[in-house]
Amino acid sequence: METHRIAFYTIIAASLLLAALVWPAAPDTVPIHWNIAGEPDAWADARTGIAILPALIIATGIGLALLSREFGSGDTQTRRATGWFIVLLLAFLLGIQVFAGLTATGYPVPTNFFFPILFSLLYLGTSILLPRLRKPNKLIGIRTPWTMKSEAVWIRTHQKSGRVMQAAAGITLLGSFYPDYLFLFILAPALGALLWLVLVSYREYRTFGEIP
Repeated sequence: METHRIAFYTIIAASLLLAALVWPAAPDTVPIHWNIAGEPDAWADARTGIAILPALIIATGIGLALLSREFGSGDTQTRRATGWFIVLLLAFLLGIQVFAGLTATGYPVPTNFFFPILFSLLYLGTSILLPRLRKPNKLIGIRTPWTMKSEAVWIRTHQKSGRVMQAAAGITLLGSFYPDYLFLFILAPALGALLWLVLVSYREYRTFGEIP
């Protein structure tokens, strides 16, 4: 079995185990949503609240696995990178489940530290995986009109994606020190990186668009 598949099932098992551990210690109602200040603003009964994230992790994992079979690339390296992207997203959701579980059981974690770190890890993982997407596909990657028309543009755009996503991760991490602007520090770097990569794909297409 491939390593990313083992990681896939490990995260699902960890999510179910975490839910089982939180259940006995959880109060009758648990928070299921937090505002930008990190304060709970929506609640549910313990059974529903604890089950939401494991159910979401399982549904997301199965759904993306099926989509990757239907729309993913036949290229081995790209297929493996897609598998790791799914694992990365599930690990991100598991991180949110850990945060929710700690909060529900009376061990709240400061949001201004937890979420910048969590999103920084997401962006850092993305910076590692994007350059490994060697072939255009319909599921994942920097899918612009120009990358989808030219494999050369796809490759060059994704080769340049690593550093910009690493920069986004670093900027997001700074949000820990500016809690009043946490939302901005989380979203703006990723949106800026994506916009830059769209422009890169256009520039590369103008240069390499005729390369088969």
